[in-house]
Amino acid sequence: MSKIDSSIELDNPLSSSKIGATDGFVKVGFYKDGRLDNDIPVVDINDALRTVICNSKVTINPYNISKKNGFFEIVLPRNIRGSLANLIIVKTLTNIGLKYKSNSCKLEVDGNEKTICFHY
Repeated sequence: MSKIDSSIELDNPLSSSKIGATDGFVKVGFYKDGRLDNDIPVVDINDALRTVICNSKVTINPYNISKKNGFFEIVLPRNIRGSLANLIIVKTLTNIGLKYKSNSCKLEVDGNEKTICFHY
């Protein structure tokens, strides 16, 4: 496991998944105390994603974020794939997870489920 900051451990959640091989679709759920956290608004995910994309100095092309049954569905812009997509997704989800004091974040990419654990 690698450490990011001193507050989270990251089990390289996207190392075996290539977003570039898909249409850029990622399904995400944040968990607090073993339960799906339904209190995170879509607008916060959108703001965090836009901030990370802008800080990556990538042109923002159209993307979509929706929420269904407590899970977020993120469709990345066509110009963001591969390792850049991995970096942007992990950074965005980490920022939101820490902001809302989630215990973990589970994401599904290419049919593979990965987990980011947050330690405070």
